[in-house]
Amino acid sequence: MKKLVKILLIILMIVVSAIVPNGVFAKDNSDLLPQLYFYGDLDKLTSKEDKTKIKIEYKDGDNSFDGYAEIKWQGSSSINYEKKNYTIKLYKDSNLEEKLKVDFGWGKQNKYCLKANWIDKTHSRNIVTAKLASKIQKKYNLFNDTPNNGVIDGFPIEVYLNGDFLGLYTMNIPKDAWMFNMDEDNSKHTAIVGDMNNSVVFFNSNIDEFSDWELEVGEDSEETLKAFNRLITFVKDSTDEEFKENINEYFNLDSLLNYYSMFQLAELHDNQAKNMMLVTYDQKVWYTSLYDLDTSWGTHWYGNSLFEYSVPIQCSSLLWGKLERTFPNEIANRYFELRKDILSKENILKEFYSFYNSIPENTFKKENERWKNIPGYDLKQIEDFLSVRIPVIDKHIGNMFTVNAGVYGYCIKEDDNIIMKVEPLRNDIKIETNSSYTFDKSGTAIFIYSDYAGNMGYVEADALIYKNLFE
Repeated sequence: MKKLVKILLIILMIVVSAIVPNGVFAKDNSDLLPQLYFYGDLDKLTSKEDKTKIKIEYKDGDNSFDGYAEIKWQGSSSINYEKKNYTIKLYKDSNLEEKLKVDFGWGKQNKYCLKANWIDKTHSRNIVTAKLASKIQKKYNLFNDTPNNGVIDGFPIEVYLNGDFLGLYTMNIPKDAWMFNMDEDNSKHTAIVGDMNNSVVFFNSNIDEFSDWELEVGEDSEETLKAFNRLITFVKDSTDEEFKENINEYFNLDSLLNYYSMFQLAELHDNQAKNMMLVTYDQKVWYTSLYDLDTSWGTHWYGNSLFEYSVPIQCSSLLWGKLERTFPNEIANRYFELRKDILSKENILKEFYSFYNSIPENTFKKENERWKNIPGYDLKQIEDFLSVRIPVIDKHIGNMFTVNAGVYGYCIKEDDNIIMKVEPLRNDIKIETNSSYTFDKSGTAIFIYSDYAGNMGYVEADALIYKNLFE
């Protein structure tokens, strides 16, 4: 009987290998990624300006559909890579007249971005870093009415071209008005992104047109130009005292503190100026938001080399230089507040492995066979990076504090007892012992605390000091 079962299993394997491409076993449907099929000629695309029409079919359980799409290359330097990013606009008809709006979890839209993630073989850096940024923004009630708190979001997907596997992609929220819940008919709704790392985008000069600073959402008008030059003038011409005093008339400070914390810890060299989104809903107060996050966690722009992990980013931009000088305690307190939860090493790795493990092993295999030159590093590199980077940035930002480390204590009387409590003076301080002690007219309490660098301190209190409180 066992021999018969074994023979039947062998026969089944032969049959399955005959009907599954490349003899690879298909995973259970629950393990399959969504699949997007292109039918058409993508060779017509030879530059970022080119567009072409294709027929599409999307398969993902109940959310399956077919239609047409206008497709073009997406990105700047990434258009030189073998595997391209694409912007797609979905339509119901072949004339591309009636929009096809599909809800992938962010509301019904017809414009999306397909990211090739060429420099990241894990396909996780861009999306996971954005997920972390989204949670930070949500923590401080920023961009609450947007699909992902003012940053992109996405999910892994397999793309096929005329029946052949084109690659593993992520279907992303595009850099578009709906990413920020903006009304394109409202002239004050504006989103601008730094397109270069140069003196202009470092806030060293006003602009006559949108070029190095690229207008993504809003009217290219004198009104918009004037509003943005008002912001630039404030950054470049204000004294440190004026910058600190008037910051809330020009910037949302929470967004600046969040941005700075992220670009230092994740080593976002490509985001200090280039790829920084500046967003406003009234053309007066601007919010910073992160975009294009594959050059992160130590990875170089081309994906085949690494930055030095142990060196904080030296700020060339006037904006970040002034923020460091005028709001050092606010930066440090914000950073260490985030290090307690969202930016803890454990949480960062949990987010990365959760996303990475959502992609079937067979999909990675097909990707590596299709794109043999794809660069990048595995998640072990991110683990190694964090082991080096976290202590370095903890120390760098901890040194920004201008207030002394330590704790402060206070007493409350409860019945016949005196309760002493201690609390940190700064967000980099952790109480290692119980944070309160109850005196019953006698006794001594010792409160031990440490900072993120591992330095220890203590506070000692004796009941005799509080003798008068018992009387």
